[in-house]
Amino acid sequence: MNLMGKIFTLLIFFMSICFLVIALMVGATHRNWKAIATEKNSEALLYKSSLEEAKSSTLDKEKLLASERASRAMQLAQLESQLKVLADLRDSKESELRVVEEQSQKNLDLLENAQKRIADQDVEVADLRANNKKLVDDIATQFSLVRNLTNQSFEIKNQIELLKKKEMDLAANLAKSKKVLDRNGLTANSLTDHIVPKLDGLVVKTSSDGLFAISLGTDDGLRVGHELDVYRKDRFVGKGTVIKTETDLAAVRINPDFNLDTVREGDHVTSKF
Repeated sequence: MNLMGKIFTLLIFFMSICFLVIALMVGATHRNWKAIATEKNSEALLYKSSLEEAKSSTLDKEKLLASERASRAMQLAQLESQLKVLADLRDSKESELRVVEEQSQKNLDLLENAQKRIADQDVEVADLRANNKKLVDDIATQFSLVRNLTNQSFEIKNQIELLKKKEMDLAANLAKSKKVLDRNGLTANSLTDHIVPKLDGLVVKTSSDGLFAISLGTDDGLRVGHELDVYRKDRFVGKGTVIKTETDLAAVRINPDFNLDTVREGDHVTSKF
């Protein structure tokens, strides 16, 4: 091999090394871009999952707000109905009072007429003394009746006054209660919603994300935020918090700080311990 052949051989060798390095660099660059794309896709999926969870939470809160508004409207309607009943009762008592007053006036007129007759008959007292005793007795009886009716009239008036006072007190208390509740954004049951009633139910369905469904709901007095204990026979399994309720069903999230075992279908849930 002459000198030129050796030179070309060396040049081919060095160029092969250079192309090999370039190929390795290009391959490394491609692998880096692929890893970055995979990482970005994972982040996008994570953000999408967070967005879906936020939308679900917003919908649940909107449903809860609508339920609370409907409950408040129902309570106001009940109070207005009670107020109308009291007003009707007051009108009935006033009507009865007018009837009694008219009867009393008639009786008073009768008494005045009787007294006039007595005055007219004083001239004939000597001849009519025997009959006068009976007439006096009749007048006394009528006077007693009038007195009784008058007493009844006063008693009815006092009862009406008491009813009016009670109505005013009730209206004032109702206005104060409504003002306080509205100012604090509460309803009539807001101050007792956090108290868990004594309940017993069963786990009807479970999932792998720490949620499970139970056979209790709003009809049983269950509310969002209530905590329940989970038992398997007599063994404590864990504690869960209600995150969503329906009339006869509720979703519960397991509390990891008190979780001793996996919740299963058929486990017992209670609030009595």
